[in-house]
Amino acid sequence: MTQHSGLSDQRAEALYAAPRVTHRHRPWLLLATALVLAFELSMLWLARDPQVDDHYRRYFIDHATTCYRPMGEVPVLEIGKTYPVRKGEVLGNCAVLWAGFYSPKEDRAVSARLSDVTLRLKVEPGLAQSVVVGMDLSRFPDVAKALLVEVVVKDILLARWPVGGSGERFEVEIPERLFASDGSVSITLKGPPPIAPRDVGISGNKFPIGLRLDAIALRTRLSSPAATSREATSTPASE
Repeated sequence: MTQHSGLSDQRAEALYAAPRVTHRHRPWLLLATALVLAFELSMLWLARDPQVDDHYRRYFIDHATTCYRPMGEVPVLEIGKTYPVRKGEVLGNCAVLWAGFYSPKEDRAVSARLSDVTLRLKVEPGLAQSVVVGMDLSRFPDVAKALLVEVVVKDILLARWPVGGSGERFEVEIPERLFASDGSVSITLKGPPPIAPRDVGISGNKFPIGLRLDAIALRTRLSSPAATSREATSTPASE
């Protein structure tokens, strides 16, 4: 090998060979690599379990509502009164229609788009007695046959209602112990799968509709001791 060729090899190695990491630079490279890895792992964790509030999670992640933010708070309801569920009414907001409901409309009953829907109600704290909650409820479409809808509070089955296409008043008694200290309670209705209007030839709308809620009424045993026929069909959790 000539001296000229040796110089060429050295020049080529200087141009194309990988840079040599000195012992002085190696700890900094290891630290940078660790920081990048920690950042990537934290992003992966946030993507898997994002730290967001309940409203964001229900709307963007769980798709359990069409309301991103509630249009009001959960109001304190009076015993012995009936409340329509409509936009602009006391119960026509997404704080009450917590999961599974369309945004309330003025000209129609509020409709659920999921099999399981949840309502949040509140009575005066310290009522110290059970409350009978009545719901004017039906299923889409109007000709739907009656199928069972389960009423669950805190994972306890309180009633089963035969809900069909025509609206009826259904009632369930909620024991005092199931209310929170502030008088609030979350009621979940577990119904059959929703039906899209397109699937039954009503329209081209492919968005599924399940339960339809028109009104909510509250009473106590003291205010009306005679149970209605529909309340009598309720199935307690002990059965």
